[in-house]
Amino acid sequence: RWQLGNLKHVNDRKDYQLANAGLANTCQIINVDDFHGRGESAPMPYFYQNVGEAEYIVAFFQYMVLIGSPASKISIITTYNGQKDLLTDVMSQRCGPGTPFAGMKPRAISTVDQYQGQQNDFILLSLVRTSSVGHLRDIRRLVVAVSRARLGLYVFCRSNLFGDCHELRQTFDQLVSKPTKLQLVLGENYGAIDRKAEEDIPEDKVFEVADVGHMGSIVHSMAADWVGGGK
Repeated sequence: RWQLGNLKHVNDRKDYQLANAGLANTCQIINVDDFHGRGESAPMPYFYQNVGEAEYIVAFFQYMVLIGSPASKISIITTYNGQKDLLTDVMSQRCGPGTPFAGMKPRAISTVDQYQGQQNDFILLSLVRTSSVGHLRDIRRLVVAVSRARLGLYVFCRSNLFGDCHELRQTFDQLVSKPTKLQLVLGENYGAIDRKAEEDIPEDKVFEVADVGHMGSIVHSMAADWVGGGK
């Protein structure tokens, strides 16, 4: 059984003690149901993709940028090359020329295997599969996937599928103790809060996102205000 603890600077440095602006949790599993009736797909053998997770993650990235999070401090990783390609395509559409997010890109869109040895402040992780756990059942790959984030880890997946997997249960039990709908704290901006990471948040301050479409609507409304206010 792993016996892991915090390094000294994690307990001492202020940035590790603060909450993540605009977010109720420093780590969370976000359940993603079928999007337009579809979960995982494979346009060619083993080239797994999940459009719902890709759209949700890109919208979440946009939300983080809108509240002032530096795009360079956000990385997006996934367990399949097919999803990496899909995320790259969706990002280029949603954050390309002619959009309010033109030129804004995360530090990386990568597979878990390719990202080994790297870290970033915020990691958005897409697990893709909805019919079976797939190769994440290898605990070594899971350890790499969930240990890339310094300040915030947000896992987009079919929560019951991965949470019910015996090999993954020890890790996922720590994450599924929290709600599996993304929880935002509206009105906060990056670099301008002093809320502590473990501080209780009044219920009326926590805003729960229903699904990917809801996240898209939130971003659309915020982006209109952002552009209207001259960014």
